[in-house]
Amino acid sequence: MPFLGTTGGGSVKQYGGQANLGYFIKNSLRFRASAGGYLNRTFSSGDQQKFTLSLWVKRGNSGINRIFTCGSSGSSYFQFRFDSDDKILISSENPSLLLNLGTSQLFRDYSAWYHLVLAIDTTQATPSNTVRLYVNGTEVTSFSTATYPTQNTNLLVNSNIAHYIGELSYALTNGYDGYMAEINFVNAQQLTPSSFGKTDAATGQWIPKKYLSTYGTNGFYLKFADTSGITAATIGKDSSPNGNNWTPSGISITAGSTYDAMIDSPTLSGAASNYCVMNPLDAKGTATLTDGNLTIASAGATHRNRKATFMLPSTGKWYWELTTTSTCSASVILGWGLQTTSAPTNATAGDVGTFMGQNDANQDIWNETTNVLSTGIAVAANAIRQVAYDAGTGKLWFGVNNVWYSSTDLTSGNPSAGTNQCITLSAGDYFPTVSPYNMTANVNFGQRPFSYTPPSGFVALNAFNLP
Repeated sequence: MPFLGTTGGGSVKQYGGQANLGYFIKNSLRFRASAGGYLNRTFSSGDQQKFTLSLWVKRGNSGINRIFTCGSSGSSYFQFRFDSDDKILISSENPSLLLNLGTSQLFRDYSAWYHLVLAIDTTQATPSNTVRLYVNGTEVTSFSTATYPTQNTNLLVNSNIAHYIGELSYALTNGYDGYMAEINFVNAQQLTPSSFGKTDAATGQWIPKKYLSTYGTNGFYLKFADTSGITAATIGKDSSPNGNNWTPSGISITAGSTYDAMIDSPTLSGAASNYCVMNPLDAKGTATLTDGNLTIASAGATHRNRKATFMLPSTGKWYWELTTTSTCSASVILGWGLQTTSAPTNATAGDVGTFMGQNDANQDIWNETTNVLSTGIAVAANAIRQVAYDAGTGKLWFGVNNVWYSSTDLTSGNPSAGTNQCITLSAGDYFPTVSPYNMTANVNFGQRPFSYTPPSGFVALNAFNLP
């Protein structure tokens, strides 16, 4: 289930009749492994025996994903990462193997935000106290591999070398794909999660709180709030008193599908929230998801289906967009897939005939097995394809570049007025669904700016907007 977090700002939700007010994270940064996205900074010499790293992460894909690394070679490094088996690995060589911890627990909820705290103090006499890992406020105590550093060991972290966020420091391979937010690094202290989060009294969920103490020599706080540029002084700005800015690489703030300054967040407010993405765990065929699960590609001559992480409620009005970088000489089917007990096919999200979509090669609209509208006109490359769905009435509209289809033509649909819909869906549990055919599609549920203002009354698909 998505991490809902807390609420606040100008909009407050109720849990059990109690308003839940707290600390809010408004920004995150998307790291696209496909673009080699990372941040780097060369540290000054600091305490190499004690440090704490706290951050919130939302995974984009499985496989090796580097979170925080430093070092110059495979025999001289430190790394904190998700491993290829969806476990977390903490390891260090300097030059021999000093530290090697691999969790037994798997972390493969791609709809959720995780709070990770890595707290190290090699001056501790008890080995298991030297390296402590916490996930969502709870300490991880079960490890499939466990090699702890000897007492008073100096690790490479906080030495005078380049440190990386989202990439392997010495090879630039197997970079992180997904989102990071609220990164705090504290030098010379081994802290607990209570410095950065707390349990919400109303929901029982682990939620963030602002870190209020000192940072130490190399300490920093990245909140990714300045989206005016992609420099160390803007998107990589350190908001601690230290001014330890980080240099971005492979990060974009160009409008469109490469825009990486997100409002996907582990807290729940009108300004930012946990957003829907495509689901790596619910798929048919060999469709590939990348770019924080917002890019879907099929290299084969058949449709490859992916559903999104959020199921639509039975009320509310919902809007999302999709683009492709080429003219649809093949096709991309988009729409709502019905959740059923049967397995999906390549082109449908459930039983045959339950997929509602738009065949962009011919601007066809299909309602189950019925062709509602066909024009024979292809959609141009980079056109903005739009979907608007009124769950209360079942009315569904498709549009291109803010011109909305009806069931009879390409111009008279009017979701703002609730008239001239393409299709009226029967009652059911629907998911946003995409099925490309030998092409790549980029999805936007609102975690980056929409290309067009949603029709009146329609909102982005995020946890805050869910009823």
